[in-house]
Amino acid sequence: MGYETDNFNGTAFCLQTLTAESVEAGLCASFAYTDETNAGLDVFYLLFAATMVFFMQAGFAMLCAGSVRQKNVKNIMLKNLLDACGGALGFWSVGYAFAYGGADPDKKGFIGNEGFFLANMTDGGDLIGWFFQFAFAATAATIVAGTVAER
Repeated sequence: MGYETDNFNGTAFCLQTLTAESVEAGLCASFAYTDETNAGLDVFYLLFAATMVFFMQAGFAMLCAGSVRQKNVKNIMLKNLLDACGGALGFWSVGYAFAYGGADPDKKGFIGNEGFFLANMTDGGDLIGWFFQFAFAATAATIVAGTVAER
């Protein structure tokens, strides 16, 4: 079946009649799953990266605990926990909408004006994107809390 390698069209190739046992049929079957696999891998990688960034919260909490006197360790650990919880509520309610909400083309504005409380966000990829951005926002808040510990 002589094929030119420079002008290979996978879709046209897979539309031709192929036997189920042929190597070409297996190649076409792998093309069908490529888009779904890539989307799944993208979501997995984003979730993995967001989890690693969120685990930085624990690292900064330990850093803060080691840099304060023993009597203030419970206080700074609670502050770090509340940073994550408060950051989640704040980013869920208004933070993501301010940062990534659509802009009204009729008005001049500098922040987003839609998507508050993650309205109309039902796609899993969008929610993973929210978690990724939240992890960075909450970690930034924890860094600031650590710098002002015992001050």
